[in-house]
Amino acid sequence: MSHLKDFDLALSTKWFTKEPPAFPLPFMKVLGPCTSNWAWTWEQDSTDTTKTLICAVLWTDTKAMTKVRVTWKRSDPMGTVKAEQKHYPAPPPPSEEILDKAHVLYGENIAVWAEEAVGTTVGDGECWTLIQRALIDLANTYSRFGKEPPLLSQGRTHGHPILTLTASPVGSNSGLLQLADVRRGDIIELKGAHFQIITEEAPTKVPGQWGKWQKGAGVQNVRLSHHTAIVVGVEGDKLRVVEQNGCVQGGVGEESYDFGDGGMLRGEMVVFRVVGESMGGGGFVAEWEDE
Repeated sequence: MSHLKDFDLALSTKWFTKEPPAFPLPFMKVLGPCTSNWAWTWEQDSTDTTKTLICAVLWTDTKAMTKVRVTWKRSDPMGTVKAEQKHYPAPPPPSEEILDKAHVLYGENIAVWAEEAVGTTVGDGECWTLIQRALIDLANTYSRFGKEPPLLSQGRTHGHPILTLTASPVGSNSGLLQLADVRRGDIIELKGAHFQIITEEAPTKVPGQWGKWQKGAGVQNVRLSHHTAIVVGVEGDKLRVVEQNGCVQGGVGEESYDFGDGGMLRGEMVVFRVVGESMGGGGFVAEWEDE
């Protein structure tokens, strides 16, 4: 859906006068996942105060952006309100060469950061916080050394999506991780996922039969409504990940998810490649650029 036309800003609701302003507006959220920021300014003269509110909303799936500037006088908001809008199209998708360079620059450092966090609790213990803290830490390091920082997560978008995979009949997803070139340091988002993990157990003696052993196995059902994890290895159709609040409740642990023959019974997975901050909708600040 296009975000490049003027919206009905519902000014009659006076959302712009609230502190903080009620932005983004409800209908904007319906258009897709988004993030926003805003800034106030005001000018006062001998008779009244003129307020200006600048808001920016970025749709994280496409990186399209809209900015809104609203001005009004404090004594009569509805009688004096004026609004302007500017729309910025989504940037072109990165080329394979750019994605490859992004992996070289960020991928291994992201994976190592995650592996070093195993056995700890990062922040509030939620799954999303793991990648958030990793990218913030790495962004600070890259900036200190004069290199482009990685783009920080925007909602549940972590750079550029390179693969969307849904649960499907046995075998139909086999090989897709390799075709999409999923690599160490990529980020996965799971939605409504149900995995069945077969775990082998140590051999045991067959009751009543001397010298005979049998191999046992257990079935573990894992259901994840929304979950974020960091890829640390790709083994055929399996992803080895470091995750928080998954296999270890409230902490960081390692897990393996099978996307091949019957591993994911339901749900969807999106794999993201972390890219540089210049790929994230440059200018996403609450500032109005005069033409």
